[in-house]
Amino acid sequence: MGSAYRALGDPAAAHRHFVRAAAHIGDVPAGAYADWTRFGIADGLRTTRRNGPLAALLERLCARGELRALGVILPPYLGDLGTEEGRERLITALRMVHAARWPADDEQQALGAVISELMGVSG
Repeated sequence: MGSAYRALGDPAAAHRHFVRAAAHIGDVPAGAYADWTRFGIADGLRTTRRNGPLAALLERLCARGELRALGVILPPYLGDLGTEEGRERLITALRMVHAARWPADDEQQALGAVISELMGVSG
């Protein structure tokens, strides 16, 4: 349903359906089908939410070819189903990149802001 609403140009309705699907992914038996479904849900969630500072930061890292940082951040980002566990994996990856200081100074500041936002810390 989420994919259909996305194709129809209704990202809000699509996002609601992807959120519902993510809540029930645990009901799908383990295996290739579950993996593919999980990927589709994560992709749907990502493409139907508003772009924020993390998406902008990832675009900057891509443009600069910062592969080390992208290699750490992208797996949890692309697999995020909006769960607490997914959020924690993403925060951990972002913190690792921040601690390694791989991004340029301005990107490092943006990364710190993204981490604070995800942790619910006002800056």
